[in-house]
This record gives sequence, structure tokens and C-alpha cells, in this order.
Amino acid sequence: MRAAQVTEHGEPGAVVRTVDVDEPEVPEGSVLVRVSTASLNFSDVARARGGVATVLAQPPFTLGMDVCGVVEQGPDEWLGQRVVGITNMAMGGLADKAVVPLTGLFAAPEVLTDVEAAAFLLPFHVAHLALHRRAALKAGETVLVLGAASAVGTAFVQLAVAAGANVLGSAGGPEKGKLVLSLGAAAAIDSESDDLFAAVLAQTGGRGADVIVDLVGGDRTESFWTCIAAEGRYLPVGFNDDATGGFTGRALRKVSMGNFSVVGVMLAYAEPNELMKQFGLNMLGSAVGQQVHADLLDVLASGVRPVVGRVIGLDEVGAALDDHAARRTSGRTVVEVTR
Repeated sequence: MRAAQVTEHGEPGAVVRTVDVDEPEVPEGSVLVRVSTASLNFSDVARARGGVATVLAQPPFTLGMDVCGVVEQGPDEWLGQRVVGITNMAMGGLADKAVVPLTGLFAAPEVLTDVEAAAFLLPFHVAHLALHRRAALKAGETVLVLGAASAVGTAFVQLAVAAGANVLGSAGGPEKGKLVLSLGAAAAIDSESDDLFAAVLAQTGGRGADVIVDLVGGDRTESFWTCIAAEGRYLPVGFNDDATGGFTGRALRKVSMGNFSVVGVMLAYAEPNELMKQFGLNMLGSAVGQQVHADLLDVLASGVRPVVGRVIGLDEVGAALDDHAARRTSGRTVVEVTR
């Protein structure tokens, strides 16, 4: 079967190749999905480079975290079903067939095409989990989304708007700003030219944002904290601008001075276990994932849709990941594995 593999560590365009590989073995508790579509993630860039990522691997390995397709092998109740899923160890999805643990497997929303379904799963699950379960967002609160034109950012904007929040979206350049406004944000802040602090305070009457969704990280993190309201919640969701993948130490005294909460968020639906806790990872059980998915079906029924920036083929993965790294994309890049 075909797979988009990292052949050696380096820039994705130079090291990602479509190759023929054997079909994966399917461990107990998982299914084999014939993949129709899959999505690209910034973590794919980190893995290709051999940098800091949640899951690292030594080449050769197949990229791909979230997929849509049909179950070919697994428990009877899933056979033949059209599904979306998060792949085993968050890799292996950019291939004709992929292994998906049952804890990360969901029925594909009927209202979405395969392209939309691949773009939906991870961004909307993360956004719903963060806004509702972790931040307990209330209608009327102000949410600042940093990196608002990205795939995950556009999901955050739409779900926060749907919850009745006042949404401010920060993104780079006027075109991305237009996208953010089209999704219902009250204001778009240009991260390339605007003064974020001044813009947020102007939009909130000097109070600051009740919730900050940070999909950027890096050296600007502590400047983002100045934009938060007293007793607000800061959600460190992404670390795309952080060379250490978010492992840079931060001054906790500034959190104390700011009277705000740092609310951790990670999409991890495997059942809790002692081994993962030793690494500081608290897994959320599959029941949480199924509840989030059910809630999101109601949101989709209202007309909300994932933003698909472009659709590519398997042979274009490396070049497309270079575009992601250079911030030349908006919304989700979806790979049509079966064309």
C-alpha cells in the first residue's frame, strides 16, 4: 500500500516521500481503516524535522494523525462503517490503510463529506474540549483566539461564537483577518501589524479577555498574558512558535500577579494508566471523547462547518507541510488518499 513517509529528518519538502509499505498489523482494541481522506497537522512538521513533538519516531515512519474512511478490520459492530479517527500513536494516517484505536474512533458525521470529516475531527474536538469542559465558557464572555485562521483556530472561533461569546481573532495579514470575521468574530487583529495589547483592551473596555486560546506559544507567551482579564483563563493549546515545543519554563509569579488561571488542554482519549501518569500525561477516557463527539453533532446540525483551505494528493504532502511551516495556509489542508 502507499504511504507518505519521512525517510530522514529534515524539512518536510525534502524528506517526505510516497512509498510502498506493508499493511500495518492491527493490535487488539483497534481497527483497520481504509483511508479516504486525512489531514495535515503542525506536529507532522515537527516529526519530519525530528524536533519536539508529543510523539517522536525514527525514520522511516508514516505521518498522519486524523483520518476519515471505512473500517475494514475490527469488531463486528464497526465493520463497514464510515468513521473518523485519531490514529495509533498519532501517526500512520497518511496511507491507504491506517490503524485507529477504538478509544479514538467515532462515526463520521453524516452531514459532512469525507474531506470535511477529515478536517473536522481534531480541530473541533480540541476546541470543544477546551472551551466547554476545561474553560467552562459562558455566554457573553470575551474569547481571544491567537492563530485564529488556522484549522484549530477557525474551530475555536466558530464554537465560541456558537456559545454566545464575543470573539476576537488574531491572525497574520488582511486575508486571514477577513476569514476570521466571516466566521462570526467581532474583531480581527492583525498579528503582523497591530498592537495586540492595545487592540484587546480597546475591544473590551480596558478589561481584557476572559479566555485566551493560545495556538502560538513561543517567546510572546508572557505578552499574551497582559491581555487577560482578572480571573480569566489562559489555554495553552498549541506551541507552533516555540522551538522547544512548549517546554520552555515560564515565570509562575506572573500568573500569580495576573490573578488568572492556566488551564491545560490536550486531546488524549486513551484510558488513564499509570505509565502515562509517570510522564505527566493525564489521559481522558473514551467516554469523554464520545460525549464531545455527540455534542459536536448538535453544533454541526446548526450549520457550522470546518474550514478547508486546500485539498491535495498524497504526493503533495511534503510541499504542503513546508507551506504550513511558513504560515502560508489557512484552515485545514486535507489529503485525498483515495482519488
